Amino acid sequence: MVIRRKRVDLDVVILLASRITIANAMSEELQKRADRFRKKDAEHPGILDPLEAAQRFRLTRYLPSAELAAFVEHHWIIQWDLRGRPAYVSEVLPHPSVNFAFTDERGWITGVTTGKYTYEVRDLGRIVGTMFRPGGFFPFWRRPVTELTDTVMPVTDVFTTAGDDFRRSLLAHDTDEERIARLEDLLRSHGATTDQNLDLVRAALDAIATERGLRTVASVAQFVHVSARTLQSVFRKYVGVGLKWVLMRYRLIEAAELAARTPNPDWADIAVDLGYTDQSHFVNDFKRLVGQPPHQYTQSIRSAPTF
Repeated sequence: MVIRRKRVDLDVVILLASRITIANAMSEELQKRADRFRKKDAEHPGILDPLEAAQRFRLTRYLPSAELAAFVEHHWIIQWDLRGRPAYVSEVLPHPSVNFAFTDERGWITGVTTGKYTYEVRDLGRIVGTMFRPGGFFPFWRRPVTELTDTVMPVTDVFTTAGDDFRRSLLAHDTDEERIARLEDLLRSHGATTDQNLDLVRAALDAIATERGLRTVASVAQFVHVSARTLQSVFRKYVGVGLKWVLMRYRLIEAAELAARTPNPDWADIAVDLGYTDQSHFVNDFKRLVGQPPHQYTQSIRSAPTF
């Protein structure tokens, strides 16, 4: 009996040792993969009153691995410490992208938001998330992305393994890079692949970014050699909104950025440069989204108190 008990004890030791070895190897591999993530240096356009926001929270963005670059715009981590200070409501002009995010309390997916997006931060906290490229969420969802527009849903509705255990493990890591590596493991496990429609969305958006004269659906469609109707249909299915909406959103995000960094913006010239033929239409679009006309928004962010 004694010999048998020692044998059992030895088997347990060997099993535990092997598990520790495997865990250490997995940790080392995770850290090795984490080292490849590079920070995205450029500022994130669309954050309203960016100088004030920078005093309340820190946003760090990371470029995805090459394997996921066709689907992911960037991974992002927001951290804040407002203990002893008032809560802060961050306002963002969303991009035509789906995001998913994790906190200590929950994990969720946010579809394209057609209005201004707000999020309150208070006390001490962190959010870890991913911003998908326009159209990049479709290969994971495999349904019209319009179903997600202006909608928030639990992340487990799409990523079934991203429940409480995954969330706790994700946030327990010591470094941003290790957290990003875990997000990429989750995404990679779905085996997403590109197709012709996703390539078309990317080509259209690349054209818009490089050819400033492309301000209408018709001009973009002609540039990428498809009909305007086809392009609008693909954008609604893959991105969640039509290309016409995307064009307007990019123009208004650019206008908000100019308001933040230009001392005395000439809104008449800016409206023309953004493709508006009527300044009043530009002012109305800006006010509808931001909540204030351009000149008033500019004044408000210049006079905002600092902490």
